Order: sequence, then structure tokens, then C-alpha cells
Amino acid sequence: MTVSSDAVNGEVEDRVGERKQFQPDLATIRALSTTLPGALPLAVNGVRVAASIRPRKFVIEGGDDTPVTMPRTAFQIVYPDCSVMIDSGLDQATHDSFSPDKPEPYYPEQFAKLRRALDAAGLIVLTHHHADHVAGVLCAPNFFELAAKTIVTTDVAHCMMHTPHRPHLKLSAEAIQHFIVLDYPGCYPVAPGIVLIKAAGHSPDSQMVFIRLQSGQEILHSVDSAWIMDNIRHVKGKAAPWVKEDVAAVTAQLRWLKGVHETEGTITILVTHDDELFDSVTKSGIVGDELALKQRRLHQEKQGGFLRCDFCPRGLRAPLFWAWRRPAFMRRAIRRGPLRWWCRFPPADRATSSRAS
Repeated sequence: MTVSSDAVNGEVEDRVGERKQFQPDLATIRALSTTLPGALPLAVNGVRVAASIRPRKFVIEGGDDTPVTMPRTAFQIVYPDCSVMIDSGLDQATHDSFSPDKPEPYYPEQFAKLRRALDAAGLIVLTHHHADHVAGVLCAPNFFELAAKTIVTTDVAHCMMHTPHRPHLKLSAEAIQHFIVLDYPGCYPVAPGIVLIKAAGHSPDSQMVFIRLQSGQEILHSVDSAWIMDNIRHVKGKAAPWVKEDVAAVTAQLRWLKGVHETEGTITILVTHDDELFDSVTKSGIVGDELALKQRRLHQEKQGGFLRCDFCPRGLRAPLFWAWRRPAFMRRAIRRGPLRWWCRFPPADRATSSRAS
């Protein structure tokens, strides 16, 4: 298999001559996806909770006035005994704040299902701080419960505190303490089969998500590096005047994604806001179009008067999923690294249901 150097390295020269690269190594990412102990996920499901209608000339450079439907989506990764949510959608008030004078499509029944899926999830990952990705957690009536099992990077946390996408989504430092906050240099396995990839450009805190299923199917969620697949196919960025991106960084990402799309037959690329792509992957069965809403029982092991969490190398499965029961402990444990989490809870702690630290 031959990949052009441009596609692999994703190098681009911006307007002032600075060279930028985006070249995550797929072999490393694949290895990381199987590093953590535990069963790989079984499936990926998606949901559309709203949509924005934009002329194509804003969605991709060189586009025309043809209207493009851009769904606001979230994805669920399903394991044999739990689920992980990638992003959280947004409530109707937040959605309407984008276009108060011209209401755009919103699907309350779908958001209701997404809220149930967030409640049932063992872990939630927020890819970046933009409203359509975080408001489902930040505006939830059970914010503290959800935050305690939600991963944000230090960059995401910083943006939510200092540069919120909407004024009402601004968080205090005290509120951030309820999240699982981590940092990593390039790629990070947060659960069996799930690897986060730093991809600053669309926003300073943006990430992509690589997913490997038990079936061998691989999915690369590009999140918002592109708005539609044509951005990737033609290596042409967005042209919306209100979008302030690192153009050189995003173009490098588009080149890399184009190389992956053209040379990696086992990888399906997802794009958050591509309606036609969402229809295609759900009709083909690569992504399910219904969220799994059944609350799955969390497996825990009683041992010597203590509970041992499943995400410990000496436990039953792999980290993060169950440590959310004690978020303060999780914040301490995360600094010691993912393979040293040994979560033992005294019997008195088992009865508490509070997620707030």
C-alpha cells in the first residue's frame, strides 16, 4: 500500500509560511486501542438531535448557494455490559440561541433518548467545548451526576471556563472539579477500543476518536475537522465567516483524513455534521440509528470488605467506567496513570449515590 507523503504527513503551509503537520501514526493508535484490558465494544450507535441549514458556500470553500442540512449528532459506543457516549448533543434552548430569529430543526424526542443514554452511560467523552457537543451535560438537571463520569481534557476545561461557546455555558473552576480532567501528548486510550487523538485546529481543544469493534470494524470519528465528507475528499476547508479556525492545522488534518479514507479500507470515517454520511453509515449497518437505552448492570467484585473497580488491571475489565462512583478518587488516580488505578471503596461508600465531590 502506498500513501503520498502529503496524505501521510498532512503538511501544509499557512499564509505566513509556517509549516504545520498532522501525522498520528495509525499503527500506534491501533496498538493503543487494545492496550487496556477488557472486551472491545460491540457496536456504535448515532443520534441526530437537531440540524442547521447552511448554504454550501459556507460549508466548503468554493461552494454555491445550495442549502446543506448539517445535523447535530452524538454517538454511543456499546460494550457487553455498559456504554460510552461521545459528546452530548444540546438542549433546545441552546440550539435556538444559534438562530433566535429563524428557528431551525430540533428533535425533542431524539434528545430525550440521548438524555436517557447519557444517564445510563458508564462514561461520557466531550471532544471539544462547542455548545452542540457539551450542552447536553452542562445544561442537564443532573449535571453533577453526569459531570462525575465525563472526561474532559485540560484544554476543554480551560475553554469551558475562559472562552465558552455560549455565555450560559461558562463554567467556574469549582464546577470543573466535578469532571474527570486529563491531559495527554498525542493519543490516549480511554477505554478498550477507544483512543482519543489530539486535533487542535477547529478549536484549540479539538480531538478525534478512533474506535475498534470486536468485529474488527474500525471507525475514525473526525468530529469537526470537516463539516461534510467533501471537505475531506477535496481537502477544502469551511468558508463560514463566523468560524475562526487554525486554517493550516485543519488543512493538515483534512489531508491526513483524505489519505486514511483512500488507503485504509477497514476504517469508516465519521463527520459530525454530514447528514448524507449519517444516512449512509446507518443504512449500511456500520452505525446503528437507535441508541441502546437499557440500563446495564455494572459488574463489581466484593473482596475483603472492599469493592474493586473493573477498570483496574487487577479487576475484571478496564479503567474509568466505574471509578466515576468516586470522582474525587478518580481525579487523584488519573494523575498516576491509567494502569495504576486500584479503586477500593469502603462498604459505607457503596450506599452513597452522590456524584458531586
